[in-house]
Amino acid sequence: MTLSTIPPSLSTQDLTIRFGGHVAVDAVTCDFHAGELTVIVGPNGAGKTTYFNLISGQLPATSGKVLKGGQDLTRMAPSARAHHGIGRAFQLTNLFPALTVLENIRLAVQARAHMGWRIFRPVHHYRALTEKAEHYLEAAKLGARAHDLAANLPHGDQRKLEVALLMAMEPDIYMFDEPTAGMSLDHAPGVLDLIAGIKADPSKTVLLVEHKMSVVRSLADRIIVLHNGALVADGDPDTVMSSDVVREVYLGSATEEVA
Repeated sequence: MTLSTIPPSLSTQDLTIRFGGHVAVDAVTCDFHAGELTVIVGPNGAGKTTYFNLISGQLPATSGKVLKGGQDLTRMAPSARAHHGIGRAFQLTNLFPALTVLENIRLAVQARAHMGWRIFRPVHHYRALTEKAEHYLEAAKLGARAHDLAANLPHGDQRKLEVALLMAMEPDIYMFDEPTAGMSLDHAPGVLDLIAGIKADPSKTVLLVEHKMSVVRSLADRIIVLHNGALVADGDPDTVMSSDVVREVYLGSATEEVA
């Protein structure tokens, strides 16, 4: 069975948002499938992050729909979409800087378990939460940093912590908006390895906004291209990156980047 015959895990149908007279995302219809990593590319101002914001609920759609497993999420708040399995990482790190690395992950585990701290809850319940948090800590290769404040981590480790937080929430859909932004070449592989590990799980769907062609080539199963808010190309990386429309609207004169 091919991906095209499997029901999509996530869909947008004619998804549109207007700001006054400006159409930032223009009737984008697209299906995404479990076991597939889709990279979304396009020039600055193409609508990539706005499209992400519509899917995760940070912005309300003017028209169109967001469906997960056939369920309409379009009018749901971001927290409700997270509860339904949509996990989102942003361009800027979104951590609790005054808490330790372990405490950050434990909060995500608690949220996933719908558990708050209660004085009279048996202590073994909290031990189980901590053990689960430590599992994600080790998965992100941050064990040595467990008791460091998140604010004191180098930028690359903060990015890894953010991925670990998403993993602790156990979503079905992972959304990464430029996960290597601001990172040195030395730190980027750590984050990309974590994303590659998520991609290897056939039950997970991964969406990635990225500008760096090396990252696109290393991770993408599929590429979609947005331009002026519209979907202008969709397909496997080799086909899309060599297409005339991508050279014209995304890469411009820098055609050597798709060689």
